[in-house]
Amino acid sequence: MGKLLNLFRDMKVAKKLLISFFVILIAAVSIIGGMSYQTAKKNFESQITSSANDNIKILDNLINQMIEAKFNDVNNFARVIQGNMYQGDNQDELRKTLSQYINLNIDVEQVYVAGNDKKFVQEPNIQMAADYDPTTRPWYKDAVAKQGGIVVSEPYKAKGNGHIVVTIAKQTEDKNGVVALDLSLDNLLKTTKLINIGKKGYAFILDGKQKIIAHPQEKSGDKAADSWAKKIYEDNHGAFTYSYGGSEKNMVFATNVKTGWKIGGTMYATEVIEAAQPVFYNMLIVMLISLVVGGALIYFVTLSITKPLKRLVVTSKEISEGDLTQTIEIHSNDEIGQLAKGFNEMTNSLRTLIGRINDSAGHVAAASEELTASVRQASEATEQITIAMDEISSGATTQTTSVENGAMLLFDVTEGIQHVANSSSSINTASAHTREKAEDGGKLVGRTVNQMQSIAESVSQSDAVIQLLNNKSKQIGDILEVIQNIADQTNLLALNAAIEAARAGEHGRGFAIVADEVRKLAEQSSVSSSEISKLICEIQDDMGKTVKSMNHVNEEVQSGLVIANETKQNFAEILQSTNEIANQIKTMVETANGMSKGANEVSISVGQIAMTAQNNATSTQNVAASAEEQLASMEEIGSAAGTLSQMAEELQGLIDRFKV
Repeated sequence: MGKLLNLFRDMKVAKKLLISFFVILIAAVSIIGGMSYQTAKKNFESQITSSANDNIKILDNLINQMIEAKFNDVNNFARVIQGNMYQGDNQDELRKTLSQYINLNIDVEQVYVAGNDKKFVQEPNIQMAADYDPTTRPWYKDAVAKQGGIVVSEPYKAKGNGHIVVTIAKQTEDKNGVVALDLSLDNLLKTTKLINIGKKGYAFILDGKQKIIAHPQEKSGDKAADSWAKKIYEDNHGAFTYSYGGSEKNMVFATNVKTGWKIGGTMYATEVIEAAQPVFYNMLIVMLISLVVGGALIYFVTLSITKPLKRLVVTSKEISEGDLTQTIEIHSNDEIGQLAKGFNEMTNSLRTLIGRINDSAGHVAAASEELTASVRQASEATEQITIAMDEISSGATTQTTSVENGAMLLFDVTEGIQHVANSSSSINTASAHTREKAEDGGKLVGRTVNQMQSIAESVSQSDAVIQLLNNKSKQIGDILEVIQNIADQTNLLALNAAIEAARAGEHGRGFAIVADEVRKLAEQSSVSSSEISKLICEIQDDMGKTVKSMNHVNEEVQSGLVIANETKQNFAEILQSTNEIANQIKTMVETANGMSKGANEVSISVGQIAMTAQNNATSTQNVAASAEEQLASMEEIGSAAGTLSQMAEELQGLIDRFKV
């Protein structure tokens, strides 16, 4: 592929155009011809397939018309014929009716009626065997099983004449028998054989069990065993392609709804190709004519493009050799003509440009010589400026170093002062904190003194209450002693009363009982008084101990109160000293902050001086460097001026080769 591209790239324009145009022409004609042929082929195939479908519909309609007519006849017979009509003398009337029907319907081979009692009447009348039993025949059994529905048998050959017939049967409405007729399919077979699909195609009919009813090449009644026959039973209708006898064929088929028969149409696939061949040959002729006409047109178009291009190539070669007097004759106003016109205008512009360059080259040579002399003088002056700037730069650098050293020393001093200020601030903060704590301690001691005084008062009040309780308990003891005495006296009185009651006998029994109860109460009162007296004694002992404890607590509280007052006085003195120290530290912090601020301002000023000195030194160095660069530039300009003078001379020599 790469070699072909390289070969095509190296070809002349004429060959490229001819090859490209011919490839496009051949491709276009081939595509159009191929598409036309395929379209024609599809149209012919569609026409033949449509013809096959139409013929299948014709056969389907013919079968429906034929079968439906006989369905109506069988329905009428089943409704009219009664069981008594084929008994005895009534058979003659029935035979007459059946005979008239046979005469009017030439496509009916036989019509017959069979009763449940095995009576059998048929027209034409044929003598049957004595043991013939119509109720055992399939048409009879199927009709009875269908219960009033019409049954159609599979096609079969009649015994008498060998015609292909079907039996149409139905049970009579009184259910005493079955009426049936044998329908000849000769007309259907003839019609089927007359149908042509394409040139060699044909139609055919198969029954529901794959037996042939009508076929132009096969016998009726034979079974169609080929694969195509099996395939049409896979669906109710459709189309497919198959191979038959070594040839490819196309099949379309449908199913008759009333009988279940398969109606098919087949054609050879080669017929489509044969029908499309004239179109193919015509397309070949048109393609050849198109190629010849298109080739001639392409040749003349290519020639009209390449001929002016060749003139352009020759003229451009002469111009490249220096002859600017050449021009191209213009014979057209197309793109090639516009290209030639532009080429002539370019040649004129080149002639003018070369003339101006020739004049400018002389001026450039003279100006370059003058520039060389001026550059030499400027270089000498720049060299002197460079030496002076180097000396200034050295002094500025020394000054900058001194200022930077001073700035560093001053920075150290400033840093120390700042450290003192920070430490003073910390001391001031700690002093303020200490003063706050001293104030808090004084307040706490004051509250403690107040609390101690409150406790002393409470202890005094408690002591008084306890003394009062002690006195009350003594009074209660005295009262209990009186109660004890009363109880003893009551007990004695009760005892005396009991003695007196005993002396009185029966009359004093009630009084004795009362005296006994009084005695018991006196004894209980005596016991309770003893217990209360015991409790009072215990309380009095506890109260004595409490009084002693309260006296001791009172002494301790008084001692604590004295100590708390002394502590309060000490905290007041500490607070006063702390306030004095805080004021002195505050003054020291303000002084240190002032010194730090002044040192910072001095440090900033020295820094600015150092920065200015640094900038001056940098500027001086930049000026010195610029002077050196300017000196180098002047030397380069001098060299460039010499080169320019030399190039101007060379340009003059080059321009002299052009012919204007």
